[in-house]
Amino acid sequence: MIQRMKIIGKRMSIVKTPLAVLAVSSTIAWNMGVTPGLVFNAAFAQNPSFQQQQTLVYDGFTEPEHDVMVAAAEVGLLMSVNVEVGDRVEAGHEIGRLDDDVQVSAVKIAALQAKMRGNQDAAEVEADLQRKRVVMVRELAGKNMARPDELRRTEADLEISEARLLAAKEQTNLRQLELERYQLQLNRRQILAPVGGVIAELFREPGEYVSPSDPVIARLLVMERLIGVFNVPAEEISRMQVGTPARVFLRSNGKTIDTKISSIAPDIDGESGTVRVRVELDNAGHALRAGDRCTLSIMGASQIKSSGAKHSVSQTPQHPRLTSPEGMPR
Repeated sequence: MIQRMKIIGKRMSIVKTPLAVLAVSSTIAWNMGVTPGLVFNAAFAQNPSFQQQQTLVYDGFTEPEHDVMVAAAEVGLLMSVNVEVGDRVEAGHEIGRLDDDVQVSAVKIAALQAKMRGNQDAAEVEADLQRKRVVMVRELAGKNMARPDELRRTEADLEISEARLLAAKEQTNLRQLELERYQLQLNRRQILAPVGGVIAELFREPGEYVSPSDPVIARLLVMERLIGVFNVPAEEISRMQVGTPARVFLRSNGKTIDTKISSIAPDIDGESGTVRVRVELDNAGHALRAGDRCTLSIMGASQIKSSGAKHSVSQTPQHPRLTSPEGMPR
């Protein structure tokens, strides 16, 4: 037995290829009474060529690109809800409306005040009259037909009239700004969709009071793209990077989608020892649903080259066949 081990040791010293080392190690295992499959699995898993062929598979789920809680900007009584669960809405679509009687009345008053131009028109006429009087008094003063104090009084009246005209114009501008403020307050009684998406849930019914502590009215999902979320063991994360080709199998409809890794979390979850990996899935036709269970497949480098037009998700590496020292297959 010892002599046979020495001979095998000499053979190992001249073996250079990983496959030959694997065969010799299996021969030693046969002579020592160890199952060669254990030696084979350990050696083959550490072989770089095996890592290039191995397919990594992880379970995960899909989530919407954005999950938006649509809330009311003001408090008050909810008068109407204009959407149903499952409705597709565009940005700016009215989802609901709060009571707005007070705001509507304030806008009407402000609009009427903004149109009032009586004071400004009167100030313009008075200022124009004072300009003409100043011109006339100056001509008379040049002919020594007007006292100096009369000219100064006329010029002072012109300055006063121009100041009144300026005040009237400022008041008109102020009223216009007040109208815009009341209009904004009225608009804030509307509950509008901030982005386009699908109504997933409604939290309020018409007639309910919307309070500052709980202003959410509806849940809106943006689903033009879905995000596949997977938790990858930290010891395997080095075998992938952003842009690595991947395939996602959706369990609900049996579809397989080619994609790439879009992001890898920079930290490791302390409880599970995993790193969160995300991929993007095109969903322009809204055929896919958020929350679907799915499987991520990351192919090795050699599989990516060989798959090409075949679009195979996984490929099983071909293990070499081992033989015992007597030449019998195992």
